Amino acid sequence: MIPLAVMRDGSKGRVAAIAGGRGAHRNLEDLGIVVGKEVRVLRNSGGAVLVAVNGTRLVVGRGLAMKVMVNVEQKN
Repeated sequence: MIPLAVMRDGSKGRVAAIAGGRGAHRNLEDLGIVVGKEVRVLRNSGGAVLVAVNGTRLVVGRGLAMKVMVNVEQKN
């Protein structure tokens, strides 16, 4: 498991856990980022992270992205 904020461009995985309080959970839930959901990183250049969730592109701030723990899919 690694934070969403450190995933590389083009990588994808499944949300395994979300750290933080109710506010962080609520904000992420409003974006559709919940435990079990697949996420794909479109761009991660050190600031906010551009991700795809449910076919929608979203920008997640770096602090919030550090709270999203992801099981990354291994490329074969």
